[in-house]
Amino acid sequence: MIGEDDWKLAEVRIEAMPANLKLSLGNYGSLSKTDLLQHLAKRDDIGKIIVESQLEYLKYCKKEIEKNGK
Repeated sequence: MIGEDDWKLAEVRIEAMPANLKLSLGNYGSLSKTDLLQHLAKRDDIGKIIVESQLEYLKYCKKEIEKNGK
């Protein structure tokens, strides 16, 4: 289950990215930064994919840091 903090974290991370950001999400096509933020605000299926991908990325980073001792 995606918590409110997870939604906010994903939103903050996307907001921090460059204005010309484009992200391709398979059958959903290419989405701009504005599109991504709109989907996060709507809490729709695409928004869920964005949140889940951000959380997976952060888990991966944590794992790599722990593995490498840095």
